[in-house]
Amino acid sequence: MDLNIEQVEALRSQALAQIEALLATVGPTITVGAEEVVWAPLLSPLQRTVDWCDLKLTEYQPYEVRSQATT
Repeated sequence: MDLNIEQVEALRSQALAQIEALLATVGPTITVGAEEVVWAPLLSPLQRTVDWCDLKLTEYQPYEVRSQATT
């Protein structure tokens, strides 16, 4: 599946927004529908998505990715 640069950027932005939302959660769980889900295991796949997007974006050179880490 070939994605264009706008799609990759959108995917990266969505993953980063989900990471930010999870990190802003006070507790270790989130509610999805009627089910409580531990969110910590969700961070790794989201980070892999961001990393994949960064790699794909390097294929669209010249391109610069600026990001800021949070703890």
